[in-house]
Amino acid sequence: MRIGVDGGCWTNRRGYGRYLRELVAALARIDRSNEYVVFLDSGADTAEPWPAPFEPRFVPTRVETAQAARADGRRSIPDLLRMSHAVARERFDVFFFPSVYSYFPLFGGSPALVGVHDTIAENFPQHAFASRSQERNWRAKVRLALWQARRCLTVSEHSRRSIERVYGFPAARIDVVHEAAAAVFAPSREPREDFILYAGGISPSKNLPVLVEAFACMKECTPETQLVLAGDYRGDRFRGCHDEIVAQVQSLELGERVRFTGFIPDSELASLYRRARLFAMPSFDEGFGLPAVEAMACGAPVVVSSGNALEEVVGDAGLTAAASDVAALARAMDRIFADQALAAELSAKAIAQSSRFSWDQTARGVLAALERTRQPG
Repeated sequence: MRIGVDGGCWTNRRGYGRYLRELVAALARIDRSNEYVVFLDSGADTAEPWPAPFEPRFVPTRVETAQAARADGRRSIPDLLRMSHAVARERFDVFFFPSVYSYFPLFGGSPALVGVHDTIAENFPQHAFASRSQERNWRAKVRLALWQARRCLTVSEHSRRSIERVYGFPAARIDVVHEAAAAVFAPSREPREDFILYAGGISPSKNLPVLVEAFACMKECTPETQLVLAGDYRGDRFRGCHDEIVAQVQSLELGERVRFTGFIPDSELASLYRRARLFAMPSFDEGFGLPAVEAMACGAPVVVSSGNALEEVVGDAGLTAAASDVAALARAMDRIFADQALAAELSAKAIAQSSRFSWDQTARGVLAALERTRQPG
């Protein structure tokens, strides 16, 4: 097959970008039969060579996708059309959008596989958008993308059900292919230290105020125990809640016990996963929950929210609590602090559970979805 790929998320520092970069690397390892043309903003050009069989096409957009598609902005129609026309000038057996986040309209007859990772913005619009018009524009974009799509790709059964419910897209045309932890996230002999870790966006949908309050309510930790919130709160273009959490920390008189790292590279993040007493992710909703899998791959005991994809991904390798239940989250974290045998058991289960996911396996699943998309009917 000759496959066109939207590379709009290439420079994104959140999950969409990691997904695309890891997928490209995995496809380059396992695929010797197909050729790929990746369409990128001119601002995404780097000196690094692209691996065979990927060929980059740099389109002269005015504003890079990762800059334009921020919480309080949108991509311009001329830039969208520049991408559309660049694709229309070539012929593909199938065109792949790894994420609907950077979707642009397709002109011509290439069948499309569109990735929709989650419906968090639809389920919790108050956490994603600055205005009702932004919400309407987002929903219109996703509806257009799914109307053009022959098939949809998502990352969990939870997301498949939610996409069908929210947009009416048939479940039979939605392929589920899990994500995975990168190779840098692996266990080591680093000793556990006295802190609880969260990693991901410092965003309203991540439910961090409940985590901070639960931390303040814990009975088993000491005044020296810290809560470390690892995530980019300065340069992240999604809607953030850093200032609100800082105010909450002050009102609870937690002082230096809650620490924000800002953006950190993977090597430092892996070390945090390996040293944390536990990893907590109480999100209101997740399409997959990649940080939880990364933490498990490093052997961290995990506590996650119930009722979303985190339960599916973590299985019985972690503890769960309802996202809104501060007391239940505090009790779950206290259990791990108080019971070393439980912590060791969860650590072993976490490593085993995370090993079920790999990027090579993801790449094979995406290839199968692309083959199905190519076939009419």
